[in-house]
Amino acid sequence: MTVKCVLCAEDHDSRTCPNKKNPEFTPKCANCGGSHTASYRGCPNFPKIRNKVAAEETLASVLKERKQPAIPTSKAQNQDIQLPETSKSTDTGLPPSQEAVNFTLPQDFHINKEELADLFRFLKQMQLILAKVPNVKKTRDEMEKTEDPCNKLFILSEEISDNS
Repeated sequence: MTVKCVLCAEDHDSRTCPNKKNPEFTPKCANCGGSHTASYRGCPNFPKIRNKVAAEETLASVLKERKQPAIPTSKAQNQDIQLPETSKSTDTGLPPSQEAVNFTLPQDFHINKEELADLFRFLKQMQLILAKVPNVKKTRDEMEKTEDPCNKLFILSEEISDNS
């Protein structure tokens, strides 16, 4: 492969072109012979970058195919979960929580609705308990110092009883 100057289209490297410092020099394209440098992107013969990926085989289309399930399931994708109402007799001073939770479960996520409802009821009770703790950060720091769950509950109960 022969070296051609991008400034004057002659057989030398453009770094050593003698015309580079000449102010009256008119460049000559090595691609088409026009009055511009060979690196000018507006040149009709400027090498075009070819896409090696076929139009129908883009990365996005391949990923989209992989996300689609092979076998459609008979279950509905949107599942509404209703939680039973808890007693409103205890006032926590917190904003009222949303009792009915509506959200979309992922298609591959299988869980018993009763177990999920029990979990939310448990979390509601924990929210009521933690509302009685005045300094949650201090209590959390003390609880992180021990691994024993009984000790953690003891620390929590001490904080609640001190402020009751």
